[in-house]
Amino acid sequence: MSEQTVSSTADAGSGSRHPHVAWDRPAVAAVAYAVLGLALIAGSDDVLLVVAPDLLGLAGIGRMEGAAFVLLTGLLLYRLLLRRDRQLLQQHDAAQAEQLRAWRLLEAIAESSPDAICARDLQGRVLFANREVGRLLGKSVASMLGQSPAQLLTPEDAQRMLADDQAALAAQRPISTETTLTTVDGERNYLSTKGALRDLQGQLLGVFAVSRDVTARRRDEARALQWATAFENIRDGVMIAGADGAIQTVNAAFTHITGYTAEEAVGASVKLLRSGRHSSEFYQQMWSRLLTGGRWQGEIWNRRKNGEVYPELLTLNVVRDGAGEVTHYVGVFTDVTRSKAAEAQVERLSNFDPLTALPNRMCVQARLEQALLRARRHETAIALMVIDLDGFKTVNDSMGHPAGDELLVCVAARLQARLRADDLLGRLGGDEFLVMLEGCGAPADVATLARDLLDTLAAPVPLSCGKDVYVTASIGISLHPMDGSQDSVELLRDADAAMYRAKTQGRNRFCFFTSNLNAEALARLEVEADLSRALERNELLLHYQPKIDAATGRVAGAEALLRWNRHGCGLVPPGQFIPVAEQSSLMLDIGAWVIDEACRQIRAWMDAGLPVVRVAVNVAARQFSAGDLDQVVAGALQRHRVDAQWLEVEITEGMLITEPEAATGMLKRIKALGVQLSLDDFGTGYSSLAYLQQFPLDALKIDQSFTCRIGEQPDGAALVDAVISLAHRLHLRVVAEGVETVQQRDYLRRRGCDEMQGYHFGRPAPAESLQALLAAQPFPASSTHP
Repeated sequence: MSEQTVSSTADAGSGSRHPHVAWDRPAVAAVAYAVLGLALIAGSDDVLLVVAPDLLGLAGIGRMEGAAFVLLTGLLLYRLLLRRDRQLLQQHDAAQAEQLRAWRLLEAIAESSPDAICARDLQGRVLFANREVGRLLGKSVASMLGQSPAQLLTPEDAQRMLADDQAALAAQRPISTETTLTTVDGERNYLSTKGALRDLQGQLLGVFAVSRDVTARRRDEARALQWATAFENIRDGVMIAGADGAIQTVNAAFTHITGYTAEEAVGASVKLLRSGRHSSEFYQQMWSRLLTGGRWQGEIWNRRKNGEVYPELLTLNVVRDGAGEVTHYVGVFTDVTRSKAAEAQVERLSNFDPLTALPNRMCVQARLEQALLRARRHETAIALMVIDLDGFKTVNDSMGHPAGDELLVCVAARLQARLRADDLLGRLGGDEFLVMLEGCGAPADVATLARDLLDTLAAPVPLSCGKDVYVTASIGISLHPMDGSQDSVELLRDADAAMYRAKTQGRNRFCFFTSNLNAEALARLEVEADLSRALERNELLLHYQPKIDAATGRVAGAEALLRWNRHGCGLVPPGQFIPVAEQSSLMLDIGAWVIDEACRQIRAWMDAGLPVVRVAVNVAARQFSAGDLDQVVAGALQRHRVDAQWLEVEITEGMLITEPEAATGMLKRIKALGVQLSLDDFGTGYSSLAYLQQFPLDALKIDQSFTCRIGEQPDGAALVDAVISLAHRLHLRVVAEGVETVQQRDYLRRRGCDEMQGYHFGRPAPAESLQALLAAQPFPASSTHP
């Protein structure tokens, strides 16, 4: 039986080498061993009987047979056990090699991962860390092994990490946490997956962690949130459409501007807002430029949900993927309705007068240039009229600016009603208008129109305040090409010169430009240039005209009148330079010089022991409105040590009625110095007589235009009588100007006029002439107090 077992085992072992047969090697060996054992048992006794001669020999052979069977069976068992041990060893080695290969593979993966991977024991000591962990902490992996978080991290980071580890150990499955760690790259955000670390037997070893740097992601998310917030809160409308032209996203401003909600717009075509104002060619060009250049920007008309068409500034951009294929279209637009209206308003204000709605100077000049081009091309004539209102300043000053504005509007309407539709009417500024006539025909026709315009303006103008005002106009006319003007500047200049001539000739008339008017305009400019240097050249001087006491015939005072001894020209008539000075800022310096020079002359007479009378100086409107006249007067008196009783200041009505309150304050300050105040040219202005009671005046001067009527016109004496009576009732001294005849002198004396002044008594002359006149009097004038 033992032999069968060994044989069977051997066969079985032999069969195991061929895994493709039905029986494996151990089974074959076991069968062979069984067959051999059975054969031995079956035939061993017969053999023994033949071989063994006796029982003793039979017993010995049996023993030998048993020993052989035991040896054979032991050998076979040894071989089987040895083979099994070898197989187990090979299997173990293979398992170890597989485990080592798997470990190295996992280690390679961990080292190649951009994530930080580590494992720590239950005390927090590092069991494993990949390169990324070492890089982030600035340490080698070997130096970190066995170290705790407290040795590797900041106290705050270490405490937070240990708390996260405890949470991971307490959980039944891996958890995710996000934390901030201080690394060599600065503070970084990490998203970590942590879980319990166990061996193959399930024994808890510690905790593992896989951490990914999400700083960039969080930054992108924050930026995306910012963009999303901006997208929803930006004032511009934003629309994002897919490549198929269907709207995918809109912002709140889109809804505010167009009236379409997001639900209504999303899914609709980008044609939703089309207004119908643009042609198909416009859109074809827009899309062509968008697809070729990637961008289109321009103004476009779109339509709101309520049907209103509005202008918008639209910017379109194409979004493409990595392959260059269009994925989206982004449109950003701004409603420019208000800005368009503002631009139109600015354009209108820059080209049209806001009060009368007429073209302004800039617009008129541009249209005049265009008209000149047409006139040259068609060989036609152009007439240009510059119309300046006479007496407008009086209305504006006495009745206020609202009344003046209303008058200008009425004048503009009257002029427009008289002109043809093709004629140009503009306002140059102030009370100055312009009329341009293209294809004007003969000068006689232009003169007829100018006369009609004068008649139109001469009619009374009813104002809303219930009063009628009366104004006239002076018109200057220039003709192209007859006048030789080459451009709009020269044409305007010539018309302006003609208008100025019309004013000097008495106003309420028109005047055509002639070549000598241009010469006069140039001369006027030269006068202004030389006058600006007259003070520094000491070319200005004062002449004095005596004022005669009507009762005694003695010299009671004198008026200081400005004269200009122009270099190379001699004395210039006052009418040629005083209006120029009054229209410019030169009057401030010249006026101050007149006051100072009068005070200097008074001091010179006193120092020389000569007779002294009160000297009156005229003050220009510009000088009075400057606001420092009282200081100028006080400074001159103090500088030359002159008593204020010897100085008198003459003002006109226009200075007082412009700003009555300010004028009253100024007069009171001058009066407080002790200076006399006189109202010059009384009766020629547009003021109310009630003003006389509120101003601290000392005298009224009857204008020479009234004096010259005495004995010449029926109402001349009546006007003078009224002024004298009114002045005396107000306890004012009366001075008559322009006395030139004995008849005028005697009449004024009979009517109680206090003082007289004019050519009958003496012309303006240097100070020496006045002294000669004073010396010829029977007793010293200085003995009489003014």
